[in-house]
Amino acid sequence: MSILEPFSVYRTVNLTKGVTEMMRRLKYLAIVVLIALVQCKQEQKPPHLLNEEEMVTMLVDLYLAEAKVTLTGIRRDSANKLFHPYEESIIASRGITDSTLNESYNYYFQHPDELEKILDAVMDTLNLREQRASDKP
Repeated sequence: MSILEPFSVYRTVNLTKGVTEMMRRLKYLAIVVLIALVQCKQEQKPPHLLNEEEMVTMLVDLYLAEAKVTLTGIRRDSANKLFHPYEESIIASRGITDSTLNESYNYYFQHPDELEKILDAVMDTLNLREQRASDKP
């Protein structure tokens, strides 16, 4: 019996295989990190979108128009038919195309922090208008 016999139960380490395996995993990790960095880069706002102030005023006008149509007391399907031309006239009066408004909606829906600011401003504006209207005799 040899002195080293008790150690024979331990497997020998194949350093070449271990290093190769580690390098392969490191490559995958590097690819994942690069993809994550590309995805996380700061997205620039397209130049043709409505800015936050324009979105606030547009949404306020559209909400007020919708409220006027709703308060007429006509059925919902008739109210929708009445609202669409009204909506188009509001958009056209501002010199905005439907595609610009739709792209602005899509952009802000994909950026919830900015959308929350816009909706808070819309609510503040509508509340202020309501207070002013109730203060008048």
